Amino acid sequence: MRHFTSEKGFAAILVVSLLPCLLAGLFLVAVLMSFMQTDLELKHHCRSGGLSGQASVRPLLMSLLALNPVATTLKIQETAVLAKLAVAVSSGNVPAITTLKAQLAKIRQKRQELDLRQKQLIQQSNLLLARNHGSTAFDIRSRAQNLKTQFFFLNLSLRVLHEEAPRLAVHPDSSDVAPTYSPEESFETRQALAHRWQYRLTPRGPLAYFLAGSFQFDKACAVTLTKDARGWKTLITKGKYSLKSVW
Repeated sequence: MRHFTSEKGFAAILVVSLLPCLLAGLFLVAVLMSFMQTDLELKHHCRSGGLSGQASVRPLLMSLLALNPVATTLKIQETAVLAKLAVAVSSGNVPAITTLKAQLAKIRQKRQELDLRQKQLIQQSNLLLARNHGSTAFDIRSRAQNLKTQFFFLNLSLRVLHEEAPRLAVHPDSSDVAPTYSPEESFETRQALAHRWQYRLTPRGPLAYFLAGSFQFDKACAVTLTKDARGWKTLITKGKYSLKSVW
């Protein structure tokens, strides 16, 4: 009987001694779940902003690339008229020279107008990307201000790391007026609306007794455009970041 009582007493002592550890473990699980929920919320807003931004740029990119056949046709027409004009000048054919010069002026006027339209589409795209990038970064910073009130048992800081806003990732085939435009190499990476932020967590109070030190986590999200058989579409991607930091 004494042996049984002794075992019960030992078990009770063991449970009491382990209770702080068990409570700390449950406490830590609650902290991590709350932290993950906050991080998922930030990523949701980041991705939502990126998807919206790329969706607004997509029709402009498509319009720009759709002008390539017109640019090619006008370039061919100008080259052909210049060749005919050279022959007319060498032969002294004044009526032909007058006619061809008029044709050349019209073609060059069309090329100038096309060049202006192309540049407007690129400029408008860059402006939309910059605005979206800035507003999404502001949204992330604003939501980060509430984090400290959500974690009474942690010193938590969030720093939004600087990222440049992307520009429309296309390049001209020449420096001539009204060139054709093509997506750049590594288009998806260059086009991405990307953001990074960094958490630093330092346990305090009773939690610091079981979990000492500081912990740092780098997070990121990126949204870009990609092309498949059905055309251009938005895509959540890892961009230039590691898959671990993005997801």
